Amino acid sequence: MDVVMIGAGNVAHVLGRTLKKAGHTIVSIWNRDPAKAVLLAGELSAKAVEQPEELPDDADIYILAVSDHAIAELLPMLSISKGILIHNAGTVGIGILSQSAKQYGVLWPMKMLRSSMNELGDCTMVIDGNDEATRRLLFELAGQLVGRVTVADDLKRQKMHLIAAIGSNFTNHMYHLAADYCKETGIDFSLFYPLIASTALQIQTAYPGDVQAGPAFRGDKGTLERHRELLSDNEALLHLYDEITASIRKKFDR
Repeated sequence: MDVVMIGAGNVAHVLGRTLKKAGHTIVSIWNRDPAKAVLLAGELSAKAVEQPEELPDDADIYILAVSDHAIAELLPMLSISKGILIHNAGTVGIGILSQSAKQYGVLWPMKMLRSSMNELGDCTMVIDGNDEATRRLLFELAGQLVGRVTVADDLKRQKMHLIAAIGSNFTNHMYHLAADYCKETGIDFSLFYPLIASTALQIQTAYPGDVQAGPAFRGDKGTLERHRELLSDNEALLHLYDEITASIRKKFDR
């Protein structure tokens, strides 16, 4: 299919490369910063345009690969009479696109994307469309790009975004704090990579609650107090430790 890319950030880079690899043609790119559009267009063998009005009107897919707040700002500039207009946001409803296109939907790659990535790789793609034909087409398109595709309406997708934030963003923050603590105390954080990897692998075959471990789970008050002493001069990490410990103990009635 012929694809128009609106935006030239992380999502546009990775999604554009993946679409091209799957045999689709990126025909045109627009970005607020023309220089970025030119760079990405050069890589994807596309044409960079300076104004949204210069985008072709006969493409099959128009992708709003922009930040969530920018979607509403750009829609008044677009009028898609042919093709499907989509955005890539987890928390933005698809109805917002109705003012600018007859067919519209979402392709949300549930993954933290960086422009340095060559393709989407292992990823779940969440899709939806304003009618069955659109959903069917977007489901097929997503299946060409990733190995796992699911359909979710606005509310379900927002809940999935929440889970993604807790399961990915929150855990990454934990790694950040742990790495900082290692740096401050002269411990090599890489020594924990196998443990982190095995924990992530474990929950793919077992329910997380069935494999919970640690002093909070065991009700080991002595170890918990020793941990708290070690964190006595780190108020932020101590607060987080106490909150999560309390949550685990409450969950397992310890």
